[in-house]
Amino acid sequence: MKKSTFFLTCILLLFSSNLWTQSVKDSVLSRYSKFAEESSPEKLFLHTDKSLYVSGEFIWFKGYLKNNTPISVFEESRFIYVELYGDTLISRVKIKYGEEGIAGRVPISHSIPTGEYTLRAYSQWMVNSLPDYMFHKKISVINPAYKDTADSVDTATVPIEKDSSVVSLQFFPESGRIISGKFTLIAFKATDNEGRGTDLKGTLYNSRDSAITNISTEHNGMGKFRFYAASADIYYVLVPDGKGGNHRFNLPPAEHQGAAINVLNRDGRIFINTLITNDFISKGANILVHDGDEILFFEELTRDERVFILNENNLQPGINHILLIDNDLNVLAERLIFRFPENSLQTVVETDKPSDELERREKATIKISLKDSSGIPVKGEFSISVTDSFLAPAQPYSDNLKSYMHLTSELRGQIERAAWYFDESNKDRERAIDLLMMVQGWRYYDLPAILSGDFGFNGKRAANRPWYQKEFTQTVSGRATSNFRNTKRATISVLAPEINLAVSENLNKTGNFIVSDLDFADSTGFIISCTGKEGQKGYYLELAKQTFPSLTYYQFLPTPRIKRDAASDDSYFRIFEQSGGLGSIMLTAATVTSNYKVAAKHNPSPFNQTFDKRQIREREDLDIYAGWSLFDYILGTFPGLMHGGSAEDGSRIMLSTRSATITGEKEEPHVYINRLRVGSTGDLDKYMVDDVENVAFLRGNEGFLYRTLSGVVLVTLRYSVSSLARSPDMYFNTIFARPLGWQKPSKFYSPDYSLEEDNNSVSFDTRTTLYWNPMIKTDEDGKAVITYYSSDRKTRHNISIEGLTLEGEIFSISQ
Repeated sequence: MKKSTFFLTCILLLFSSNLWTQSVKDSVLSRYSKFAEESSPEKLFLHTDKSLYVSGEFIWFKGYLKNNTPISVFEESRFIYVELYGDTLISRVKIKYGEEGIAGRVPISHSIPTGEYTLRAYSQWMVNSLPDYMFHKKISVINPAYKDTADSVDTATVPIEKDSSVVSLQFFPESGRIISGKFTLIAFKATDNEGRGTDLKGTLYNSRDSAITNISTEHNGMGKFRFYAASADIYYVLVPDGKGGNHRFNLPPAEHQGAAINVLNRDGRIFINTLITNDFISKGANILVHDGDEILFFEELTRDERVFILNENNLQPGINHILLIDNDLNVLAERLIFRFPENSLQTVVETDKPSDELERREKATIKISLKDSSGIPVKGEFSISVTDSFLAPAQPYSDNLKSYMHLTSELRGQIERAAWYFDESNKDRERAIDLLMMVQGWRYYDLPAILSGDFGFNGKRAANRPWYQKEFTQTVSGRATSNFRNTKRATISVLAPEINLAVSENLNKTGNFIVSDLDFADSTGFIISCTGKEGQKGYYLELAKQTFPSLTYYQFLPTPRIKRDAASDDSYFRIFEQSGGLGSIMLTAATVTSNYKVAAKHNPSPFNQTFDKRQIREREDLDIYAGWSLFDYILGTFPGLMHGGSAEDGSRIMLSTRSATITGEKEEPHVYINRLRVGSTGDLDKYMVDDVENVAFLRGNEGFLYRTLSGVVLVTLRYSVSSLARSPDMYFNTIFARPLGWQKPSKFYSPDYSLEEDNNSVSFDTRTTLYWNPMIKTDEDGKAVITYYSSDRKTRHNISIEGLTLEGEIFSISQ
C-alpha cells in the first residue's frame, strides 16, 4: 500500500511539473506574441547627402523607418523628428511621410562655428526606448568666417600618438558569467583614449603569477581566449606599456553558481551548449531562442549540461538571442548570435564617363540596374547622392542602411566601420561579427519586462515612464483655468485659417482640451480662446508644450576626417559666400564709411527711431531667406548673437555676446514684436522669415532707449500674420501659437548648364553635393537613369545609394 501511495505521489508530482512547465511556456509564448504585435519598436536610418558641410548649407536627408517585425498590427509612424546639436540644440525639424517618403533638410546657420556636431533622428514611438537606439550620426561643419588654430591642422595626416597608459581593456565572459571548475570563453575589447579599438598583446596569469595563455586582438581591438577557471582562483592580464613595465587588468571573479551558454557555428549548424548549476535546475530553468519577431525555440532544462543544435537557415537575418530563464522569467544567461542576410540582389552602377575626366560643367549620366540571382529585373526605389570626393570625402565602411537595419540599430553604442562586416570580400567577417556579438551585445529587448507584461524594450520598462503612442496625425492641446469661474461652463474655440480649421467645444471641469486628427505644416498659426457661458473673458490659457528627449553625448561616434589646405579652404569660402554668409559683414563695412540712416516704412521701434542701414533688414532683403525660421535668420546674419541652449519649456534661446563682454553675464536680448515686448527670444521660433515685414537688431549701447546692454531685436510682422497674432479684440483669454508642424517639402537645386540662365547665375561652381534625390524608382526592367552636371572643379565623384526592393530587400551601394 505504501509503495502504491509513493508511486502515485511521484506520478502526480511529475504531472504537476509538466503542467507547470507547459504553463510557463504558454505564458511566455502568449506574452511575447502580444509584444511583437502591439509594442515592437521601430528602426530609423537617415541617408544624408554627405558628412561634411559648410556653414550656410543644408543637410539633405532621406529617412528609412520600419517596424522591427512584420507582424506588428500597427503601420510605421507618419512623422519623425530630426535634430542637429553640439553643446546645445541648434535645429529641430519635423518631417511627414510624403510622396518622396520621409525626406527633408536641416539648415546650418552661418553663425555655427567650425566643429563636430551630432545629427539625431527618431519617431515619437522610439522615445519609449533608450536614446542610444535612436539614429545618431556625427557630422563636421566648416565655417570660413571663424579663424582659429584648429582650422589649420591637417586632420587627415596628423598621427595620433598612442599612449598605452590610457588604454582600456574590458572582459566579456560568454553569456555573462565565469563558472568555476569549467572552461570559459572570454571575449575582450581594447580601446584607446578616444574610445576606438586598438591592437593589443598580453598574457593571462593566475593568482600564483603563472602564465596561462597569451592573448592578442583580432579585429578593431577585439579578441577572445578560452581557459579553465579553477575554484577560488584569481586571474589577470598583463599588457606591456611600451616603457619596460606592464598594465594589469583583472578578470571578473569566477562564480560557483549560475548558468552559461557556449555557441559554436559549424557549416550552417549552430551548436548550443548550456550549463546550469544544480541549485538553478531545482528551481526550474528553460532555454529560449528569439529574433524579435517570434520565439523560435523553447524547452525546459532538466540536466546541468545540454547540447542543442539549430539550423542557421531557420534563423532570421540579423541578431538572434539565446537565453536561459528561470520559471519566474528572470534571465540567467544571454548570448547573441548573428546571421548574415542573403545577397540575392545584383546591383550594377555604370557611368558614361569616369568622373575625374568630366570637363567643367559637363553633363554626366549614371545608370542603375537591379536584378535577382536569376537575372530577372527587380523593381525598387532608392535615394542617391553624388558628391565631390575632395571637398566632401566619403568615410570608408561608414554605417549604411543595410548595416544599420541588420546590426547597429540593435547594439548599444557605435560600431566601428559597421559596413565592413557586410563586405563579402572580407573573409574574417563571420569570426569578427561573432566577437562583436559577445563584446557589444546589449538587450535591445528587455525580456523580463516583455514577459511580465510591461512591454518594455531597449532596456527600459513601460511602467517607469509615460508611454508615447505612434504618431499618425497631429494634435493641439492645452488647459484653460480661472480664479473665479468654473471652466465647465466655458467654451474653447480653436481657429487656424491656413488649414481651414474652426472648432468650438464645451470644456469639462478640468479645463483640459485637445483638438486631434490635424494635419498642419510648420509656422501654421492657431488662435485659441476661451469664453464663459455668457461671454466672460476671465480665463487663462496655456498650450501644452511638446516634450522632447534630452540630448545625448557619446564618447565615440565616427567623425568625418578632412584634409584642409589652401585649395579646399578657398572652395569652402566660396560656398560660404555664395550662401549669403558674408551678408552681415558687407553691410557692416558699408555703414562705416557712409553712416547711412534709413527710416523704416513700418517702424518696428516703439520709439519711432531711425536706423543705420546695417541695423535693419527690409522685406526686399529678406526674400532670399524664404523658408528660414526667423530665429535662425537673426542668429545667422546679425553679428553679436550666439546659441544659448534651451529654456525650461524646450524652446531655443539666443544670447548676446556683447553682454558677456560688458557685464560678465550672458543675457538674452530684449525682443519686440509689432512694437510690443515679448517674453523671450524663443518667441522668434514661432515665425518664419516669410512672416516678417522687417527686422532690426541693436547691439550693446545702441539699445540705451530700452535700458539694456544685451541688445534689442525688433520685428514687424506682415499684415496677414499680424492680424492673427494680435487683434484689438484679443485679451488674456486668447493666445496665438505656432506649434511645431511638419516641414514643407523642398527640392534640391541641381543646375542645368544647358540653360543660359543657369550657366550665368554662378561665376564659379564649387558645389560639394552635385546631385541629391531622395526618391528614384526603377522601371519594369529594373533600371533607372539620372543625369547631373559637374562643377567647375575637376575631381572624382562619390556615389552613395540606399534603397529597398518592392519585396523589402535592402541594398546599399558606395563607389
